[in-house]
Amino acid sequence: MKQPELGKVIQQQRLSKGMTQEELVERCNINVRTIQRIEAGEVTPRAFTVKTIMEVLDIQLPTDDPEKPRPTAKPTFSTIDQRQLWWAGIAGVIYFLVSSYEVFWNIVLMADAGVEQPEYFTLLKTVVLISYAAFAYGFYLVGQRTGNKVLQFGVVFLILVNAGIIGTDIYSGKVVGAEDVWFGVFEVMAFGVSLIPFSIGLILSKKTFGQHYQVIGGVGLLTGLIFITWVFKVIGLLTWAVFDIACIYLLFKHSQGKETVRDGF
Repeated sequence: MKQPELGKVIQQQRLSKGMTQEELVERCNINVRTIQRIEAGEVTPRAFTVKTIMEVLDIQLPTDDPEKPRPTAKPTFSTIDQRQLWWAGIAGVIYFLVSSYEVFWNIVLMADAGVEQPEYFTLLKTVVLISYAAFAYGFYLVGQRTGNKVLQFGVVFLILVNAGIIGTDIYSGKVVGAEDVWFGVFEVMAFGVSLIPFSIGLILSKKTFGQHYQVIGGVGLLTGLIFITWVFKVIGLLTWAVFDIACIYLLFKHSQGKETVRDGF
């Protein structure tokens, strides 16, 4: 087996076993940098090194018999994982629709102090929070299966910050209005901050899933910075919508077992 196919097989099998690179090198008696370069397809290891790694990872060694199947790694996501990712994608669709309506009302209420909030607005915010948490969990699962700790942290941080923002509105019994515009600005800035670690986690997933993760993570990072600085906030709403739709796309893509495509959309 030649590079970069060899590196991909080793990486996928290692991740499927929940093994870190450090754990693998300890069992193979080689250094971390070597494993990193092998998985990245940068070097072709010696036959002895390949044999040792494959034995540790329980990968069937290739033979010269063309009739025998080539060694393959287990998929990153199990059937159960794919089902959970599909439901997370559905939650993302619900969140996108409901939050769009919520944002519309937030803008109206902040623009005109004479407008009263609808009686069901607290319920609306509750649905936004629950659907958002379910949506974000899909990416926590992605980070868990690929060993991406940054993405996992980003999801937890994202949920906690948004729970604090929405929880404050629910506890106060009202939505931020025109008389509290500066508090509304603070909430938007806090949401922007919450997008930063999550977006960085997506960018770091480029090595596993391809360049499209880097592009989508970049859009999320840009959105977060726009909200933090409160500059071009209207553009920020547009990039936020694009970012959410792209994230929903990723979850549905993984739910179909399409987790190793590296050539973009």
